[in-house]
Amino acid sequence: MKLRIVLNIVLSIMLLAGAVLAGKWLIAKRRQPAQRVPHKVVPRVVAPPMAPRLNQRVEIIGYGSARPKIQLRITPQVTGIIVEKAPNFLSGKYVSEGQVLCRIEETDYKLAVERVEKSIELLKAQLERLNQEEKNLEESRQIETERRELARSQVAKVSRLVERNAASDNELDLARQELLSQEVRLQDIVNKLALIGPDRAKLEAEIASKKVELKQAQTNLARCILKSPVAGRVLSCNIEVGEQVQTGANCGEIYGTDIMEVPVSIAYTDLEWMDKELLELSKEVAETESGEHIEAIIEWQRPGNGQTVSWRGRIDRIEAGLEAETRMASLVVQVKNPRPNEITGGTAYNELRANKDKSMLEINMFCKVTVLGKKLPEVYILPRQAVLPDGSVYMVVDGRLAKEPVEVGRFAGEEAMILPGAGINRGDRVVINTIAKPVIGMTVEAVDSITSNPNAASGNSTTEKVSRPKPAAQVQP
Repeated sequence: MKLRIVLNIVLSIMLLAGAVLAGKWLIAKRRQPAQRVPHKVVPRVVAPPMAPRLNQRVEIIGYGSARPKIQLRITPQVTGIIVEKAPNFLSGKYVSEGQVLCRIEETDYKLAVERVEKSIELLKAQLERLNQEEKNLEESRQIETERRELARSQVAKVSRLVERNAASDNELDLARQELLSQEVRLQDIVNKLALIGPDRAKLEAEIASKKVELKQAQTNLARCILKSPVAGRVLSCNIEVGEQVQTGANCGEIYGTDIMEVPVSIAYTDLEWMDKELLELSKEVAETESGEHIEAIIEWQRPGNGQTVSWRGRIDRIEAGLEAETRMASLVVQVKNPRPNEITGGTAYNELRANKDKSMLEINMFCKVTVLGKKLPEVYILPRQAVLPDGSVYMVVDGRLAKEPVEVGRFAGEEAMILPGAGINRGDRVVINTIAKPVIGMTVEAVDSITSNPNAASGNSTTEKVSRPKPAAQVQP
C-alpha cells in the first residue's frame, strides 16, 4: 500500500518535470509574429482651387400673390331701374373697354333734357323780343330828338317875336312848355334804352344757366348707360334686370387684365444689389426716357402637373416705407398680360420666355419672382455650408488645414457670394464640405471634387483606407 503511494508521487513528479521541459522547448522554438509598418492616416477634404465667376448676375428671389394694377367698382351716378344687362357682365367673363355693361331706364332723364331745352327756347324768344324793343326805342329816340329840336326852334322864334312885340308872353310860355314835354318824352325813351342792357344780360345769364342745366341733364341721361372703363375681367356682378339701383350702389367689380402686379417682400439690404440709378428713377417716373428698367422673371407652377409658366416683367416702384412686422422692403413687379384674344393665336406678346406660353397671369396666383440685379464682373461662389458661423472658412495651405476670415457679400439660397478682396483670392483651396473633427494645422489631402473622393459623397471628410498585410499563421501550442 505504501509502495503504491510512493510510485504515484514519483510518477507525478516525473510528469511535471516533463511538462516543464516541454514548455521550455516550445518557448525556445517559437516563431516571432510578422511585423507591419504603421501608416499615417491623412483626412481627405473637398477643396478645389477657387476661380471667380465672370459677369455674374445677382438674382434676388421673393414670393408674392398677383393682383391687378387697376380694379374698379361699377357704380351708377343716377337712380333708376335696370332695363338691360350685357350677357358677359358676369363673374369670370371678359369685357372690352367701352363695352355697355347695363342700362338704366331713361324716360325721366329724357324728359328733364326736353324741359330744359324748352326753357332755353323761351328765354331766347324773350331775348329776341328785347332786341326788337331796343330797336323800336332807338327809332323813337331819334324821332323825339327831332321833335325836341323843333320845339327849341319854336321857342327861339317866339322869343324873337316877343322882343319885337309881335307875340305875347303867353305864346312864349306855351312854346317853352312844349319843349319841356318833348324833353320828358325823350328822357323816358333814353331811360328805357338804358335798362335794355341789364335786361339782356339777365336773359343771357339765364340762358347760360339753363345751358348748364341742359348739360347736366344730358350727362345724367348719358349716365343711364354704364360702360366698362377698361379692358378686363368681371370680378363680381351684383345686379339683375328689373332691379332698382341707387346712386353710388355697388353693381359689380372689374379688374384690368392688361397689366398685373406682384408685390414682393425682400430684405432691405438686397436693394443695394440693384441698379441704384434705375431704382431711384422708379420712385419718380413710371418709365425712364431710355426705356431701361430693372427686369424680373415671374414663375407660377400649375397645380397638378407642376408645369412652370413664366412671364417677364419689370420693377415698377418701391412701396413707401418698410413693412411694419418684417421690416422688409416691398417691390412692385409689373407684368404685361396678353389680351384674351391673343391667347389662342397671334404673336403680339413675344416677351415671354422660351416656353412661349400664352397663359395669362391671373389674380391671386402665388408666384416666385426673380429680380435681376447688378451684373458683377467677378465674384466667388461658395456653398453656404462652407462659411462658418463666425464668418470664416477652412482653407488648405501647404497641405495643412487653416482658417481664414472672409466677408460675405450676400447669401443667396444655398450659396454665398464673396467679392474679390474679401478674403479669397484666385487659386485658394477653400474647403467646401464638412470636416468632422477639424484641428487647425492638421495635415489634410485636398481633392478637387466629390467625384475625386467617392467616400466623401456624404459631405464629411474621409480617412484614407490603408491596405494591411495579413498576419502570418501562428503555431498553435
